[in-house]
Amino acid sequence: MDSTKKGIKEMKLYEDVHRIYKDLAELSYGPGDKLDVDVVSKYDQYHYHGTEAIDEAIKSLGITEESRVLDVGSGIGGPARYLAKVTNCQVMALDLQQDLNAVAEDLTKRCGLADRVTHKCGDIMVDLPDEMGYDFVVSWLVFLHIPDKASLFDVCRKNLKSGGKMFIEDFFAKFPFTDDEKDVLAHSVFCRELPTKEQYEDALKVAGFVNIKYEDVTEDWLQFVQGRANAYMEESSRHARVYGEVTYMNQQDFYNNVVDLFKGGHLGGAKIEATRAE
Repeated sequence: MDSTKKGIKEMKLYEDVHRIYKDLAELSYGPGDKLDVDVVSKYDQYHYHGTEAIDEAIKSLGITEESRVLDVGSGIGGPARYLAKVTNCQVMALDLQQDLNAVAEDLTKRCGLADRVTHKCGDIMVDLPDEMGYDFVVSWLVFLHIPDKASLFDVCRKNLKSGGKMFIEDFFAKFPFTDDEKDVLAHSVFCRELPTKEQYEDALKVAGFVNIKYEDVTEDWLQFVQGRANAYMEESSRHARVYGEVTYMNQQDFYNNVVDLFKGGHLGGAKIEATRAE
């Protein structure tokens, strides 16, 4: 767990997790000011397509105010807060990184959602009980950091109720990576190993999941990451002023690296839904 914590900080995406406060300051929100999810959601979604991706999961899974949801790798809490506000469900937001978890707790409290979103700093592999207490497990662009998919899916299954569902957005290997791509994945994205589509589906089946839906969204994600990188560069003067030159350059470098990986044609993106067997 400690090595994972240290390794994930190689990702420049996480080098300045407090930059959201600088975005909010630009909107005249100071420390402790009450916030609204609709405002914060513009800055707290680290995955692709922002709250649209959360809406898709809500609709596909059928999340309601009666649901208990486990969000694995919850970051600074964006998806968890949006889920709770839109559906009134209860969310356990689990993230490995203490600094992200602290920011998440602060933002959730200021959004008035602490009664519906519980933040926990921990590792999905060791820090949750096998209580089978969740209706849904969700995760956006996090499972790629965990090489042992068999053990990961086993833990997820154990934390789901019988018949509970899991919704994942993740990377996979469409084709073998070059040595340069492997290096970028390992150090820029903290992704040491990726399964193929077939390996992903097999690992889910072995762990006890059925009704597996696997949607290849690579082309859509390529367009998204390219647009994100371009838009960020177009606002370079703003970002350098608000975040500082170092944070701006690190973010731009990360965005560009992801674009290059998708353009290489070997990296794939998928939306995956699976049901815990009865």
